[in-house]
Amino acid sequence: MKVALDTNCLLDAADVDSHAHGQLKKLFAAAAKGKLELFISLQSLSELTKDDPITRRAREIGGAIDRLPHHPIGAWKEQICTWDQITGTWQDAQRNNEVQDELSSLAKAGNDIRDRGAYIDALLGGVNVFVTSDHQLAGSGPAARIEERFGLRILTPSALAYELGQCLDQSVES
Repeated sequence: MKVALDTNCLLDAADVDSHAHGQLKKLFAAAAKGKLELFISLQSLSELTKDDPITRRAREIGGAIDRLPHHPIGAWKEQICTWDQITGTWQDAQRNNEVQDELSSLAKAGNDIRDRGAYIDALLGGVNVFVTSDHQLAGSGPAARIEERFGLRILTPSALAYELGQCLDQSVES
């Protein structure tokens, strides 16, 4: 299973006091055993700008995860990468902007362009699940609407850890 992690997952993985730290440890352990493939978007990595111990550790964790192809959204001045890191054409960029506008309306108020950009990178990168603690996207209403429209599931770390545990339990019973 291919899984894209959002910024907050990296921060939670780096913070032992985080509510989601334990679930993320399970996801990273499953990836180490080959049960998951983890990916990260340049959009997500670009948000790790603070100079504190948790953010530095989150950048280290993110640095060890495979990158998704970057699909631009917004104006050129809003881009978080160089020309050679961009995937797609100007027409693709226009479509990406339309998708992110639609995501904005499907999600709860307060969702961020970087989160929508990370979702688009995950969607176009062919992952199975986008994992975030951001309830503007992962809340039951927004997640269901977004999955129905685009086909890419959005789960919280705990929901994916639970599903993964269920799958592993079933494979042991078989």
